[in-house]
Amino acid sequence: METHAVRRGWRKLLRTLGPPTFPFFMVIGGSILRTIGPYIPFLKYARSDRFSYHMPPVYSEIYQRFYENIVNRGLGRNSAPHAITLAVTSECNLKCIHCSAFRRDTTNSLTTDEWLDVIDQCARLGLTDLIITGGEPFTRPDLDILIRRIVDNNCVPDMFTNGTMLTHENLRRVKDAGCDTLFVSIDSPCENEHDLLRGREGSWKKAVEGIKRAVEMDMSVGISTYLGKEQIDKGYQKEYIRMCKELGVKELTIFDLVPTGKLIKHDEILLTPASREKGRKIHEHQWIDRKGPRVSAMSNVNDPHILGCFGVRWQIHITHNGYVTPCDFMPIHWGNVREEPLSDILERMKLHPEYDRNTMTCRIQDPEFRRKYIHNIPDGATLPYPIEKIDPVHRAIDESGENSGAAAGNFELGKESA
Repeated sequence: METHAVRRGWRKLLRTLGPPTFPFFMVIGGSILRTIGPYIPFLKYARSDRFSYHMPPVYSEIYQRFYENIVNRGLGRNSAPHAITLAVTSECNLKCIHCSAFRRDTTNSLTTDEWLDVIDQCARLGLTDLIITGGEPFTRPDLDILIRRIVDNNCVPDMFTNGTMLTHENLRRVKDAGCDTLFVSIDSPCENEHDLLRGREGSWKKAVEGIKRAVEMDMSVGISTYLGKEQIDKGYQKEYIRMCKELGVKELTIFDLVPTGKLIKHDEILLTPASREKGRKIHEHQWIDRKGPRVSAMSNVNDPHILGCFGVRWQIHITHNGYVTPCDFMPIHWGNVREEPLSDILERMKLHPEYDRNTMTCRIQDPEFRRKYIHNIPDGATLPYPIEKIDPVHRAIDESGENSGAAAGNFELGKESA
């Protein structure tokens, strides 16, 4: 009863104040985390110095930059996103039936020097968390070199992995380079089901063994998964929490099942409001179990009254071959870092009418956004697809920030080329 009362009170307060166009709660919350946070009984930290593995250590200089970005964003000043996911490779040793990298060109990956330059650009922009993804990051032989560059730029290196290559040698290599935080993707608490979804027998067992090995090496390990209506109805969220306890995993990140990648136009899998509410409750209940993992459920975090959509304002993504998208689930790009500076691409994204707002629900789950953009991506097109072929008018923006005269003239050409 007490839990429900707290949740109802919190929701009522947020709805009364309206969406956080000025992130008041983030500013106050960020200050609390680094001062009295450890002494507040219902605040659960992933580890003693890190509230969440998705945020910098709270007593670090990097956290101070993160906090300043929040304040600047709230005051309407130019600010960088908090995080960027870097898909450093398209290579993968699994064949997931739901792969979000579906229909991407698997060739022409950025070279080591190109990635080092991208990392430098991220640091100059003020990003704090540089999250390495793939493909499978451990297939890249220069992984430790990239991690060291992130650390040298005084940023936090984290990594998402399928867990099948977490040998002692690989773990030691990345930990010595400066990355001690790993999120391991688990698609099901049931071994056979996970292997089926991942397209490789034994992948669940290898991932679990890798998690145990990383925990024994005193690395910070989180489990990353997703929940659709079917998984929620089966109670998988409880099984994941049990799994985290057994393996010594301190944070569980739960993404919503979204229509992207191989499921790009399967709108029928979108979560219903009732399912999203269940996801929010999983997040809000996490502080009750003092011995359990910290839970970050995107159904709650992406709520318009919390943070809304992460894309552009909080996070961006770069594919293995340099295309910049609002997040790693979004199959639309705004440019390529091989052709222009990341700062120019980011500014263009911020000016687009779909991304110049402070908050809204996850765009990849928004039916109207999907109608206007996702469903206008031609079947069979290579992804990510260029925004100018869907919305050429808003792609052609001159230096004054207004639509150029050429934009309207190019509209039919863009429409035709799509």
